[in-house]
Amino acid sequence: MVTIVLPTKNEEKSLGRTLDAIKGFGYRILVVDAHSTDKTVEIAHAKGTEVIYDHGKGKGEALITASKYANDDVIYVDPDMTYPLEKIPEFVKALKQGYDVVTGDRVAFGKESLPMTLRLGDKISRSLFKLIYGTAVDNLSGFRGLSKRAIEKMKLKEEGFGIEAEISAKAVKMGLRMKDISITYQPRVGEAKFRPVTDGLIVLKTMLKYKLSN
Repeated sequence: MVTIVLPTKNEEKSLGRTLDAIKGFGYRILVVDAHSTDKTVEIAHAKGTEVIYDHGKGKGEALITASKYANDDVIYVDPDMTYPLEKIPEFVKALKQGYDVVTGDRVAFGKESLPMTLRLGDKISRSLFKLIYGTAVDNLSGFRGLSKRAIEKMKLKEEGFGIEAEISAKAVKMGLRMKDISITYQPRVGEAKFRPVTDGLIVLKTMLKYKLSN
């Protein structure tokens, strides 16, 4: 079993398109909503999609909440149309092949998908992760597949934007089977929630935290 998890907070501009793009795959879809104040939940219900709620602490909390509720392999993806949703079956295939962590590696960026400052931040983040952990990983990608075994073993804790760095760090330290799937990152639909400086520091702190922890 695989559950597609969509963490949402005021994603009315993109959620309908996201659901239309993935419902044909036949996998279970779960929207984890941070008490949106727009029509996000209304759209999800209109599309016949399950909706549960977290406490609005961030993307990490959404994934942690979903993993406890779903109790199976999970693929989570930001519902803002930045990621190539047609790649989801490749993630499912990799999980079935026994990989624990599957990452959408953003090797290419669509036109105007990321400002130069964010591209620079991405390069710095990758370089720091390689320096700290000795391997190159797209530790900011919001398109991931996690096996049930990996979820149980990692015991994820980061409730905000540090979640991806935590997943990458723990996967490397625990020797989990990892696979990268090359993707192209596209322009976002709706307002961005990532704060380059504040959240960038959170990511760096997370990388160091799990390097130093037992």
